[in-house]
Amino acid sequence: MTEFELISRYFTAASSEQALSQSVACTTIAKGVGDDAAVVALSSPTQWVTCVDTLVQGRHFAEDWEQVEALAFAIGYKSVAVNVSDIAAMGAKPHSILLALALPQQLAKEAWLSDFAKGLFHACSQFGVQLIGGDTTRSEKLVISVTANGFIDKALTPIYRSGAQVGDKVYVSGTLGDACYALYHPDTQVGKQLSHRLNMPTPRISLGNTLAAEGDVTAMIDVSDGLVQDLSHICEQSDVAVRLHLDKLPASSALQNIELTQRLRCQLTGGDDYELLYTLPASVSLSETLMSTAFTQITCIGEVVAIDKSVDSRAEDLNQNSDKLSLIELRYQGQRLSKQAPYPFTEYPDLKGYQHFSHASQLIAEHTDDTQ
Repeated sequence: MTEFELISRYFTAASSEQALSQSVACTTIAKGVGDDAAVVALSSPTQWVTCVDTLVQGRHFAEDWEQVEALAFAIGYKSVAVNVSDIAAMGAKPHSILLALALPQQLAKEAWLSDFAKGLFHACSQFGVQLIGGDTTRSEKLVISVTANGFIDKALTPIYRSGAQVGDKVYVSGTLGDACYALYHPDTQVGKQLSHRLNMPTPRISLGNTLAAEGDVTAMIDVSDGLVQDLSHICEQSDVAVRLHLDKLPASSALQNIELTQRLRCQLTGGDDYELLYTLPASVSLSETLMSTAFTQITCIGEVVAIDKSVDSRAEDLNQNSDKLSLIELRYQGQRLSKQAPYPFTEYPDLKGYQHFSHASQLIAEHTDDTQ
């Protein structure tokens, strides 16, 4: 099968069928899959939002060929979902994607490509996006790079990471830690129960759009690399710190069956939640409009505080040289955690989230050692 036959058989036809049934406000796709580049016409004052994410076999999902073949549908779905989540985190509406697929010979067969394409287009249908172009090539490992596009009305302001203010409250959608537990404990009863949270995440598009429309959110990010690590990006870009209450972190009913400190480690450092993490002024209450469109629970988990520049104790507490992570102060039942008083942990936890330059097997080994 040639590159062009592959594109025509698995991606062009389905993309064309989707385009016939899909109408996206403010835009017209003048040219999609099949030419040197896609052409999108913007028909009203609109801000274009774009992002790209790359998934690599053995780093972002299993290296084992049997697992990769078994999860073809989920891999196709997730490659779209993780990018749409970034669009949602800006308060924008998803519009379209471009797919760059580096395909090993072992996967260049009807069964895998058909299931992968079905998963990808199922996600496109679910999230209101269209595949408008991309590229394919041969590779030793499976590498999937998706560029996602979205738009936001010119009258609205995209939600950045840089606007959090001292006194703001910190909120998160949904529950935390499910995907992390499923990744590192796939053969347990709870791991199997939570596998859908890892393989089929739900980007919070409606919530992101509503937050942008209401205009009160000061900063926002999606939780992809771990709660603390992603929250630290807001802290760093907003020049603030956050007081995080561990006993307020939302957990699914399944994860509540896990031992407390193991659950908290999953919630604090596990990636792949794809929930929205945002800050609101303390004077702003959650509106009825927001609650009716969120389709998930929303929990206040902390507050934004000023950086204590006169005390350099947090970095020592964290037992690592990271100024970003030192901006997060952990509290449990009202008491601040420290290296000397780490309760409910036996020792202060390592707060590093997902590391994109580590091998998947290394990450699993590190996390397993950390949670025993």
